[in-house]
Amino acid sequence: MLFKSKAILPISEITVGKETTLVDIDAANAANSANNNQNSSSQTGSTENSNSAAAESGTTQTTLASDKNAFELSDIQKKIVLRLMKLPDEGIVYKYQAYPETGYPSEKNWISTDVVSVVLKDNGYDLMELVYKDMSEHIDAYPMDKKGSKTPDKKSDFRVVYFQQKFFQRNALELPIEFNPADPANLLQWQPGDIVYFQVDPENPGKDFAGMISNHKSDNGIPMVIMITNDLGKVSEVDVLNTMTVSGHFRYPYPELTQ
Repeated sequence: MLFKSKAILPISEITVGKETTLVDIDAANAANSANNNQNSSSQTGSTENSNSAAAESGTTQTTLASDKNAFELSDIQKKIVLRLMKLPDEGIVYKYQAYPETGYPSEKNWISTDVVSVVLKDNGYDLMELVYKDMSEHIDAYPMDKKGSKTPDKKSDFRVVYFQQKFFQRNALELPIEFNPADPANLLQWQPGDIVYFQVDPENPGKDFAGMISNHKSDNGIPMVIMITNDLGKVSEVDVLNTMTVSGHFRYPYPELTQ
């Protein structure tokens, strides 16, 4: 079991993602581009052979441009995903710790929102600065009543789950929170690198979890999520999209800015 007993969570259905080899996204897309230059009959045969080989080898499928129904990641999404996929192997454990000097974790003690903020920071998007600026200029847009203060705190507010989520509601592409794996159009909207928030207690948004969509899928074709919680104990890749309540789903930076 990944989570301790909490009535809100469907514990029996939550499973650990199987271990897989990190996909070289650039190489995969280069191969896909080459395939796209072939005629349609060749594409069909190539796709069928590729899918068959993947099924036989047990390789985890990824959400990359491989056929007409796939979604090709932007360059910044690729970089975000490559950074994200390294986290489970970095020995990061769950522990709330304030970092008054750096804001960001200077040790391997993280909370769930650190997964989002560190991955973005390592790709040039400093949430500490961005959230503070947005809060300072639009303080009324943020739920300051939950904090009990009218003044933004640069070194900590970007790590607060409901402040971080509010920032993305205001500045990111907001995507559906309903997950329906039986609907190909819906499934296509859950892309690697997307930011997701999971609701634990509707009356207390401070208990929500943050995570990011992995480029791996479960055996059932469900996109995995990389996240960290007290109950997981460490950064883990988990199968929770179909079992937990999603309260937010975003793509950042806003796709138009990467064109």
